[in-house]
Amino acid sequence: MEKVIFLDRDGTLNVEVNYLHRKEDLVLLPGVPEALKAFKDQGYKLVVITNQAGVARGYYTEEDVKELHRYMNELLAGQGAGIDAFYYCPHHPEHGIGKYKIPCHCRKPETGMFEMAEQDFEVDKASSWMIGDKLIDIEAGRNYGVRTVLVGTGYGAGVHDEQKKKGVAVVFIGEDLDVLMQLSDRIMVMCGGKVSGIVDPRKVTKEEIGLMMIRTEQDGEKEEVTE
Repeated sequence: MEKVIFLDRDGTLNVEVNYLHRKEDLVLLPGVPEALKAFKDQGYKLVVITNQAGVARGYYTEEDVKELHRYMNELLAGQGAGIDAFYYCPHHPEHGIGKYKIPCHCRKPETGMFEMAEQDFEVDKASSWMIGDKLIDIEAGRNYGVRTVLVGTGYGAGVHDEQKKKGVAVVFIGEDLDVLMQLSDRIMVMCGGKVSGIVDPRKVTKEEIGLMMIRTEQDGEKEEVTE
């Protein structure tokens, strides 16, 4: 069995751009390559599942989607964070054109794309997660039967506080320490693609977190030896 991190694309991995399909418009969100590499180092498979209604609307083609995914993976693989598989839904039940205007089973929050992944991976649902920036991503993950995380990027920023009150886990990836300390219950600090600590922002200072942010792998080895 394989543990899988299912990932939404726009607003989760890259900056939200309406109907993104040109590689020159692709901008990865800060911290994403490092976070994905950390998941891979922990043995997770990385699988992107994304609704692509722009195909249904005729704004771009399925080949455009595939080409963008190839380019995205080149960027990520160069940082040790390559995606293991991409799945996309090109349909829309109301605004589609021609063969794409259908009420399909693959468009989130339906579970068709997860089931596509099951053809390529032996998914261990108990150890797998769905991460996205929209409530539809969370609903899809729950429908499939995996744990879910709503990130505070993309559309997720607008529902952060509301969802926290409902008990939904919200992950905010960023570099502004003041904002992170204000919004977060816990902060995971990464350095060199590895986790250097998980802290309660109410119990540590910015200076202490700052030291964790610049701690190198070599420093960590030295500290381990002296202990």
